[in-house]
Amino acid sequence: MKKSMRLFRAILLVLFAAASLGGCYLPSEFKTDLRIAPNGNYNFKYEGLLVNLPLAKKLSDGDLSAEALQKAVAEIDGDLGRDAGFKEIAYIDRGTFRVRYARVGNIVQEKSFNFVRSSARMISIERRLDGTVHIIGDKPNKEHARQLARGGFVVRGTLRVQTEAQVVRHNATDVTEAAAKLYTWAIEGVERKSPRLVFKLQGR
Repeated sequence: MKKSMRLFRAILLVLFAAASLGGCYLPSEFKTDLRIAPNGNYNFKYEGLLVNLPLAKKLSDGDLSAEALQKAVAEIDGDLGRDAGFKEIAYIDRGTFRVRYARVGNIVQEKSFNFVRSSARMISIERRLDGTVHIIGDKPNKEHARQLARGGFVVRGTLRVQTEAQVVRHNATDVTEAAAKLYTWAIEGVERKSPRLVFKLQGR
């Protein structure tokens, strides 16, 4: 038990160091689906875990009483809940929340969309001036990624993007041919290349 706790604390030290680069949350055991049309209409869904790094760090240091933990969880719940896209937020343990998120919009009108938010971005959709849309998955830099991998933390999940748009480039691990092609990234760890997909908007 003591050995596993020491390992957990070591991992959290690395995670907290990475937080300054990637925001306050890291994803785990997730499924992300994005349906986006050539005119910019999109439907985004995320189901899985979010680790709140500052809370996890405090817990690993033993800095929180039961009352303080309850208050911190409520504050995080309220912070995430300000975004109406969060349909479910449930605290599990060790700074980890199970969430369900859904949002529809139009990237031409909004210009950009970031999940979880711009300061803690896991995936973003950006409209560029040249008429292209860039879908980008974020992650820690290479050194922090190596430290996370050595510490035993695994980001595991699936990202799927479906679109009829003209895709200019992508690095998906699998592509299913159909009228609306399905681009899939099987994510196992944080050292692989971040997901990327670029397509042209309709009429651009």
